[in-house]
Amino acid sequence: MQESTIIVEDVVSALTGVMDDDPTAQRDLTSQMERAAAEFDRRTATAFGRALLDSLCEDPGNLRQLEALIILGLAHPDVLGQNRISLAVEGRRLAVLLERSGQMDRARGVLELLANRMPEERTIDHELAGMMRRSGNTDQLVDRYMRRAEQAIAQGKTSEAIPWLQEVLLLDRTRRDVARMIRDLRYHEADRTTSRRKRNKLLVVLASITAVVTIAVGRELSISKEFKQIASADSHDHAGLQARRASLQSLLDSHRVWTGVVAVREEVTHIEEQIALIEKGWEVQADRAAEQHAGLVDQANTARLHGLMLSEKSDFEGALSSFKEALELAPKDWQHRSSVQRDADALNLWKAANQ
Repeated sequence: MQESTIIVEDVVSALTGVMDDDPTAQRDLTSQMERAAAEFDRRTATAFGRALLDSLCEDPGNLRQLEALIILGLAHPDVLGQNRISLAVEGRRLAVLLERSGQMDRARGVLELLANRMPEERTIDHELAGMMRRSGNTDQLVDRYMRRAEQAIAQGKTSEAIPWLQEVLLLDRTRRDVARMIRDLRYHEADRTTSRRKRNKLLVVLASITAVVTIAVGRELSISKEFKQIASADSHDHAGLQARRASLQSLLDSHRVWTGVVAVREEVTHIEEQIALIEKGWEVQADRAAEQHAGLVDQANTARLHGLMLSEKSDFEGALSSFKEALELAPKDWQHRSSVQRDADALNLWKAANQ
C-alpha cells in the first residue's frame, strides 16, 4: 500500500473492522488491537499512523479516527513513539470525548485496557477511578483495587500493595479486613527491614575494623545529631510532613551510607504514604463539593425556569416564590443570580403597589 493513496476512512475501517455507516456494531478494543498486531506489519502501521495523525490535526475531536489511533498504538507502540505521541495522553483524551458523548461504557473500556497495558501510568488509574465514582460504580472500583493489591502481594511487592489497599479504605471505611491486611503487610515489611538492618550492621562493623574508629564514630554522631534536629510532624499536618520528608531526603542525599539509612528511608516511605492519604482525602472532598455545587445549580435553574413560566402566565405571586427559592438554593457564583434578583425585586415592587 502506498502512503500517497491511503484514505483515512479506509485506515479507520481496517483498524476497527467497523464501517462508519454501521453505528450499532459492537467493537471490542482488545480483539481489534490483537488483529491489528497480527495483520499489519511495521511499514503498514507506520503509514496508517501518519495518515491518522495528519487527519486528526485537522479534526482532533473525531472519535473514530482517535479510536483507530489508540488501537494502532496498542498494537504497534513504536509507531506513536517515533511521532512523539503519548498513548496514555491520547487514550485519556478519547475516554473524555466518549464520556462527554454519552458512551460511558466505551470510555471505561478504553481506560481499563490502557490501565492493564500500562500499569505504570497511575494517571490512567486516577481517570478510571474518577469515572467509576461519577457513574456510582464504587463497589467495582473497590474490587479493582483489591485485585491490584492481591497481584502485588502475589509478586512479593508488598510496598506496592499497601497504597492500593489504602485506596480501598478511602472508599469504604468499614473494611476492617483491609485494615488488617495493611497492618500485616507492614509487619512483614518490618521483619524484612529488621533482617536487612542486621546485615547492614554487620557490614558497618566489618568496615569499621579497617577504618579509623574515631573518625567513624564521630561521623555517626554528627549524622545522628542532624537527624534529631529535624522537626517532627503530626500525621495530619500536610505541610509539616512535607517539610520533614524534604529534610530526611536531604539527609539521605548527603549521607548515603550510615547506620540509620534504612530506618530513615522507611520513614520517608511512610511519610509519603501519609501525604498521599491526606491529598487523596482532599480530592474526595473536592469531588463532593463539586457535585454538591452542580446539584444546587440544577435546582436553582429549575426554580428560575418555573418562575419564568409562571410569570408568562401572569401568576406573579407564584413567580416571585419560585425566584426567591432559586436565590436561596443557588451558590454565590450562579450566573443567573443578578437577573433573577432583578426580577424578584420588580415583582416585590409590583406586589407592594397592588396591596
